[in-house]
Amino acid sequence: MQKKATIALVGVLLLVALGLLWMSRDKSADAQSAVMPKPGENTAAMVTDALAKSREAASRFKTGLEGIPKSLRDTEVDGSLEVDADGNLKITRGVRQTFDYFLSAIGEEDLTTIIARIRAYIRAKLPAKAAAQAEKLLESYISYREGLGHLPQVAGDPSQNLSAIRQQKQAIQGLRSQYFDRNVIDAFFGDEDAYDNYTLARLEVMQDKSLSATEKAKRTAALLEQLPPELKENVKTLNQYQELTTLTQDWKTRGGSPQELRAIREQIVGPEAATRLEALDQERSEWDSRMKDYLQEREAIMKNTALSDQDRQQQVAAMREQRFNQQERVRVDALERIHDQGLTVPE
Repeated sequence: MQKKATIALVGVLLLVALGLLWMSRDKSADAQSAVMPKPGENTAAMVTDALAKSREAASRFKTGLEGIPKSLRDTEVDGSLEVDADGNLKITRGVRQTFDYFLSAIGEEDLTTIIARIRAYIRAKLPAKAAAQAEKLLESYISYREGLGHLPQVAGDPSQNLSAIRQQKQAIQGLRSQYFDRNVIDAFFGDEDAYDNYTLARLEVMQDKSLSATEKAKRTAALLEQLPPELKENVKTLNQYQELTTLTQDWKTRGGSPQELRAIREQIVGPEAATRLEALDQERSEWDSRMKDYLQEREAIMKNTALSDQDRQQQVAAMREQRFNQQERVRVDALERIHDQGLTVPE
C-alpha cells in the first residue's frame, strides 16, 4: 500500500524563525531551482528549449508516473486536476501543487523530462480541452519560475528591511500579471499573498517601539483575525509561542505589572490558557524558591569543616530525600551539577 506523503514545495510553511515564508525569495524557491541552471547560462533559452522538446518527449510516458524518480516513489501526487461542467480545467491551487510535485525531482531528472512527465500526467487525467488548457498553464508557470530568477534579491536580514521586501513583492506580482490571469493568480498564490501581507504587517507592529507589549498583542491578534479561516488556524498555533516569548521578555525588561502580563496572554492565547500559564508561573516560582533554599543550605553543609566528608554527603542526601520526591530528585541532581560548575541554574 502506498504511503501518503505531502510533497509540496510551496504552500503555507508558516513562521520559521521570524515567520518569513519568502525570506527574500518567492515561496516556491525549490521549484524555481528547477529552471535555474548554472550562473552564466541562458535560462530563458534553456527553458524555451525544454518546453519545446517536452511536447514530443511526453509520448514516452503513458501516465507520467512510469519509472518515477526515487524521491517520489511511495508517494501520491500532491495536487489535483479537475474539470468543470463545461469540460474546462478548474483553476485551483491543486493544479499548481501538481506541477510542483513533479518539479521537486529536479536534479534527479532534467527539466525536459520532468515537463514531459507533467504533460503525460495531464493528458492521462483530463479530457482533451482541459488538458490543452492545463499544458498552456504549465508553460506559463515554468516561464514564470524562470523569470523569478532575474528579480533582485533582498540583501541582509529581510526582517530589518521591510520596505525592500515590499518592493520585491510588487516585482513578483508584476511578473505574475505577465503570465497569469487574475483568477489563476488568486488560485495559485492567494494564500501566500494573504500570509505575506499578514507577516509584513505583524513585523511592523512588533518593531514599533512606540507600542506597549499589550498594544502589540492586541494589534497582532486583530491581524490574525483577518486571515482566511484555514490559514488562520495554521498560523495561529505557530505564532503563539514566538509572540508570547517576545512580548513576555519585553514585559520583564520594562518591569511590567501582573495585570499587563495577563492582558498580553489573553490577547495571544485566550483567558483559559492565560489562567493555566499563571498556574505554571506559580509552580515555577515555588520550585525556584525551594531550589534556592536547598542549594543555600547544601552549600552551608558542604562548607562546614566540623563535619567529615561522609557526614556532609549524608546530611545533603537526607535533606534531598526529605524535601523532594523521587521524580523531583532527578531534576535536583542535574541542577546541582550545573550549580557546582558555576553556571546559572535554569528556572
